[in-house]
Amino acid sequence: MTDESEIDTVIIHFEGKSIPAVVRDGAVLLPKSLASPAPRVRSYRVLGPTGSPRDLRIRSVKPSASYSTAAVAKRVIDVLGNNTVAALLGVNQDRPGRWASSKAEPTEENRMQLADLDAFTGHLLAAFTPEQAVLWLEGHDPHLGARPLDVYRLEGAAPVIQAMKAHEQGAFA
Repeated sequence: MTDESEIDTVIIHFEGKSIPAVVRDGAVLLPKSLASPAPRVRSYRVLGPTGSPRDLRIRSVKPSASYSTAAVAKRVIDVLGNNTVAALLGVNQDRPGRWASSKAEPTEENRMQLADLDAFTGHLLAAFTPEQAVLWLEGHDPHLGARPLDVYRLEGAAPVIQAMKAHEQGAFA
């Protein structure tokens, strides 16, 4: 836990606006509204906690492309297939493919579900090959008393991961 002496709040004056920002351990945590789309250096005039102005040079870094919505959608589609991804997320079958090709953007809720499915896919690949994962998800699992795909949609990843672990260990229901 960071103690209070390591966190400052500053005011950034940028393009005629005063925007509060946090300085933690000497690094300015920019609000999302100031993030730039490409790496570059910007200068800001900042008022510190005492009200004294100081200039800051901040280099913003472009987020990794492997975590873009399109990259995540492509990754889970490559493992599970478009139809299984659509079924797990409860969306029309054309949606995941459109997200992967950047022809459409998912809603905020779908972005969160896609991120969760990406993490869940890692668990699946630790236990199964991609082909086995799809078969297991679409088949009946005795530990769940239902198809893992349906349980994932209704209850989330936790019970499905538990059933997957039981399956890996060869446990019987």
